[in-house]
Amino acid sequence: MLFVDVLFFKCLVAMVPGMLWMLLFACLVPASPARGNLVVVPQSPVLEIGSNFTATCVIVNGKDLTADDLYWNLSKTTVPEEHYTKINSTAVSVTIAVTGEKKEWLYCHSRRVSPINPRGSTHGILLKKAYPPGKPENLSCQATQEKSLKESMSCRWDPSGRQTSDAPTMYTLTVVVILERNYTQETNKNTVSIEKMEVYPFHMNLDIWVEAHNILGRAESEHLQQEADWFVKTNPPSPIKVISEESFPTSLLTRWTPPIHETYMQLVYEIRLCAQGDHNWTYVPLTDTGKNINSFRLQKLRPGTLYTVQVRCRNARPGPYWSNWSANATNTTAEDKPSSKPNLWKIVTKDGWVQLVAKDPKFSNGRITSFDLKIEPLNDNLKNGSAVWEKILVNTSATGGGSGGHNLLKRVLLNDKPMKISVTAINSVGASPSASLVIPVKTFEPPPVEDLEVRPHGDQLELRWKPSGRRAASEFVLEWTIGDQVDWQRESRGTTRGLIEGNLERFVCYNISVYPIYSGWIGKPLTKQAFLEQGVPSEGPVVVVKDRPGHNEAVLVWKEIPQHKRRGFITNYTIFYSSGSNLHSITVPANVTSYSLRSLSGNTKYDTWIVASTIKGSARGFNHSFTTQKYAAGEIEAIVVGVSLLFFFIVLIMMLLCIYKEDVIKKSLWPQIPNPGESTIGNWSPDYPIKAESPKDNCVSGITVLTVDVCDIKCVSEDDKASLTLKRDKYLSEEHSSGIGGSSCMSSPRHSVSDSDEGSDVADTTASTVQYSSVVAVSGYKGQTPSSKLTQVIFSRSESTQPLLDSEEHPDEVMVGSRQSQNAPQEASLTEEGGGQPAGGALDFDPIMEEPGTSEESHLVAPASTYMPQPSGYRPQ
Repeated sequence: MLFVDVLFFKCLVAMVPGMLWMLLFACLVPASPARGNLVVVPQSPVLEIGSNFTATCVIVNGKDLTADDLYWNLSKTTVPEEHYTKINSTAVSVTIAVTGEKKEWLYCHSRRVSPINPRGSTHGILLKKAYPPGKPENLSCQATQEKSLKESMSCRWDPSGRQTSDAPTMYTLTVVVILERNYTQETNKNTVSIEKMEVYPFHMNLDIWVEAHNILGRAESEHLQQEADWFVKTNPPSPIKVISEESFPTSLLTRWTPPIHETYMQLVYEIRLCAQGDHNWTYVPLTDTGKNINSFRLQKLRPGTLYTVQVRCRNARPGPYWSNWSANATNTTAEDKPSSKPNLWKIVTKDGWVQLVAKDPKFSNGRITSFDLKIEPLNDNLKNGSAVWEKILVNTSATGGGSGGHNLLKRVLLNDKPMKISVTAINSVGASPSASLVIPVKTFEPPPVEDLEVRPHGDQLELRWKPSGRRAASEFVLEWTIGDQVDWQRESRGTTRGLIEGNLERFVCYNISVYPIYSGWIGKPLTKQAFLEQGVPSEGPVVVVKDRPGHNEAVLVWKEIPQHKRRGFITNYTIFYSSGSNLHSITVPANVTSYSLRSLSGNTKYDTWIVASTIKGSARGFNHSFTTQKYAAGEIEAIVVGVSLLFFFIVLIMMLLCIYKEDVIKKSLWPQIPNPGESTIGNWSPDYPIKAESPKDNCVSGITVLTVDVCDIKCVSEDDKASLTLKRDKYLSEEHSSGIGGSSCMSSPRHSVSDSDEGSDVADTTASTVQYSSVVAVSGYKGQTPSSKLTQVIFSRSESTQPLLDSEEHPDEVMVGSRQSQNAPQEASLTEEGGGQPAGGALDFDPIMEEPGTSEESHLVAPASTYMPQPSGYRPQ
């Protein structure tokens, strides 16, 4: 506070008179922010954006400071020195351009510092920015009639120019009643009302304007100078009455009450009306509705038609404000007989029946109560007019026809002849003109139209086609169906385009058909499908695997999405299938509902799904899983057949080998033992060479050695001896080989060691010939007398290394066996009598006499029943 007092005193005394006002202003207004002994003037001004501003910095009580020590900063940016102006040694001014709408600080700084103020002296001012007010435009005022015109007058205008928060613009509305009084109202908005005027000044002139003002200036709008009733907006006329007159079926009388008395204002009226089912209003020309009327007759209306009527009014002296439209008033004109034909058509059902349907005539002129129907087949035998008219009553009717509901007349079954259908509509007054159609036989339908195009057109579908070049059509019928719902409309003969008038739904597929009509004959239709708007399908297709998946393939089948869920045309299907992390996709056309996946892995689980796409998006179906087979079709059968064939081939080869190597296999599996019964041991001596014999089939499996005593031989009867003598030569002439050491069944003859006639080497003969046994006889057998020639014959065992027979190794046992075989001579006699071999396989033998001094034992070869065969693999040494 002390600093301010000292500063104030020095300002009054020390400063020159030319700067006195600046210093006084600086002393009276505190600086912000300030440090040291500098003052900037003026303080916190509001500047006009786009202008130039000059500020002055004054040094107050600065001993060492001069104007050369000062500089300026604007928002932390140093102002160049070329914008400075040095007034004297203690004052410097700066001039800057005011730009932007944000507030800014302008600082004056000193470069010199002191111990008291080490950062130097500083002083600044806040620059506020604003725009001058703009002139208000488009001023308008309105006196609204509510209960009376004593309430208010409201005015509005369009502001011009720009505003900032530092200098907001205010508006003042002034209403001057000439020679009466003034009304004013201030606001910061662009609309204001003058409330509670005592009396509205009818028939008096008003002067109205609005003024805009802020800290930078003022601006005034254009003046409105009109009579007071020019600004009035009255209430609508009420009540409105619409009267129907039986004698005038084409007119309605309309009455109303004016909203204000004619002493205050002269009014003119405007009337509009609309028939039921129409979407547009029909306006009565203003020239037909005069001043100060309260009724009007509406003419040229359709009989039996419901109409809606509205009325409004305004000042007869052309004023800008119409009242609002009155409430709806409705009534129906009196009925008259229908003036147009019923809209006759046919609908073919899926079971082959034809439904005959009809809409009310466009100008039915009343409620249709019934239809007269006549059906006559067209043939040569039936004359015109012979068919009978049939009356069909209807309970409801789409009054006014158009695209409303239709009436089912009858169901008929087509035959092989065309039918002519005639229909008239009847109301309470009379019948309409007759409408007729000829339904041809399907094989003789007239030609269709050409090049049908269907495309959306706002909320409707637009159809374009070309007429058939072979025949001119008298009219066209446009038909659109969705499911079982059918609707149609007619177009004139010369048109080639049409807009469907029905209320169509989005995302719904319509079957659009164009039928040419040739003098009543229905032509062949041309049909296309169309959507008013397409969307994304509401669901995807459901996929399954047909039959069973194979080893590396699977056939996928899916059903088309139901028509009401497609919401657009399907452009394609995308098949996705995955096994583990491997995902594959295949795109197929929209007309494909099955696909065969190939190159799959065997015994693998797959997940598959299908995505259906339209031009607006796609929808995915549910997942389906399947597992491929481990083996391909026929692979198991091929393996079984192959193994079976291989086994059969091996068996066949083995059988062939067995047949081809039969002898070898026999020798390996069943080695043949020589038959002792065929042995030539009895004739084996050096004096009687062995005669080679061919091998015989009858082979003996084994032999037994029998030893017979001399005493046993002596016991033989004389008859036996004689028989033995007679057989001696026979035995000597026969050769019997032992077969030991040779092939089975004696494939080659054996020779004795003493047989030197063959000219073979002794060693060789010894190696290839084996003496099986020796038989020594000391006396005759069974009374036989041996010859002197034979008594000298001695058989001795060969030097073969052949192992001895059991009879040789165990002579004691052989002797026992010989006693048990005492019946052998009887067997020999039986053999002699039979002239052949002994029965039962007994061995033939000859009695051989030994030389004196030899052993008294006789060794015989016996049947093999007691013979022990040699081990397998035995070979002679």
